[in-house]
Amino acid sequence: MIMKHLFHRKSKIKVFTWFRVSLLLVLALAAGALYTPYPAELVKALAGSGDKPLKKKKKRKAQKQADSQNPKPPAPGILPSQPEPDDADDVIEVEPWQPEDSFAMPSITLPPFPPALPERVEPGKYDHINSMTPGLNVFSSVQFEAGSTASQDRKAQDAYQLRVALNLRLPKAADGEGLKLANPRLPEVLSRFEELMSRAKVSQWYQAIYLHKQNYMRKNAATLSRMLDRHNYYDTDTVLEIEAPETGRKVLWLQADMDVVCDGSDGDRLPDMPEKVKNSDNYQPMTSYRWRKRGTTPNPLLPHWQERVQKLSKDKKANAQTLEHARNVVHDLKKYSFLLAEYDTFIVVPLVFKSGENDTYRPQLGDYAAVVVEDRVFPAIVGDYGPRHKTGEASLRLARLINPKATPFARPVSNLGVSYIVFPGSKEPENGPIDYARLNSRVQELLQEMGGLAPAARFQQVEDPLAPNKETTSPQS
Repeated sequence: MIMKHLFHRKSKIKVFTWFRVSLLLVLALAAGALYTPYPAELVKALAGSGDKPLKKKKKRKAQKQADSQNPKPPAPGILPSQPEPDDADDVIEVEPWQPEDSFAMPSITLPPFPPALPERVEPGKYDHINSMTPGLNVFSSVQFEAGSTASQDRKAQDAYQLRVALNLRLPKAADGEGLKLANPRLPEVLSRFEELMSRAKVSQWYQAIYLHKQNYMRKNAATLSRMLDRHNYYDTDTVLEIEAPETGRKVLWLQADMDVVCDGSDGDRLPDMPEKVKNSDNYQPMTSYRWRKRGTTPNPLLPHWQERVQKLSKDKKANAQTLEHARNVVHDLKKYSFLLAEYDTFIVVPLVFKSGENDTYRPQLGDYAAVVVEDRVFPAIVGDYGPRHKTGEASLRLARLINPKATPFARPVSNLGVSYIVFPGSKEPENGPIDYARLNSRVQELLQEMGGLAPAARFQQVEDPLAPNKETTSPQS
């Protein structure tokens, strides 16, 4: 009895041991299968198996209907097939699963790596070209050099500095052929143009003008705020001294552009002016050409300048030179009369022409002049001095005769096509308002002394807009 019990116990232990070993083996195989592509394929097959049996079922029904309608005779020696049971339509056929040759894992997108920090900054030179102001091309060059610590370099003057290098060309004076480039119609205006140009020589005033331009640019190059732009730097094509071959008439020829001036006042001829002119601190009430006052009507700009003197006298912070200038203006407005830029035809010459008193070609205030634009000739006088480094200026009246669209802010001619022919020593013995009848006839006589005008030239007669028998309107400039 005891032996039977022991045998029965050993059998249980043996069966239980093999069962555990088998179970552990199955679990190990199942765990290993997880690391193969078969579980994923099995999931795909099971997921898609819902549609395939239906398709097989429908296909089988259609095949049965076709066979019933068109039965095929059995082959000799072969018994006809037995009909399938009625529940054959419920049979589900599943295609056997076939493992794929390759298995592709889905692509993984990693976030971008942060940019690498620079290990060091290298010194070097960097160039750049830009247009800063009209006509002024700026070539900038930045040079980085190795230095010491920031606390040391910020105290060194040469560690952070700007070097300005301005490159300009000094033009040469144009001769007769050069003047044809500026105005090709000059030979059609002056009958003896070629002969006059063959006797012309470049005046020293041309060199003086560009010397002052040079000094002006050198002085203001450090700030770059008051630089001459391209237009005003290249505003003088030539200054020629010419002597007519037969009459000996001396002529000073300036070739330039034309800017507009709006200066002057005269209570005798124009007793009233617009309020914005009378109350302006910027309007220049005087011209260099002047004469003693002949009437009793006060200058319309005098009250404003008298009031300005009073304000400056009470202002302890006022500049002494500004106060002295205001007092001189009051004195001159009481004593003299001046040209009116909106009503008189006059030109402005550089102040450098005032030097050289013994020079026979030196123009003086009041000298007659002829202004040539294309084939038109306009009479004028030398009425004012301008900056030493600038040529090519005329009154607003003359500018509008040349181009009706001219304004104080719009020049009538921008190119260098204006010829200012000045006749030195031709001024009247006494200064005074322009006699326009005398102006027209006298300029034609002086032109005749230098060879006369050609038939194609058009001389423009100028009338006095402030004549007593004509109605005058207040200036709008």
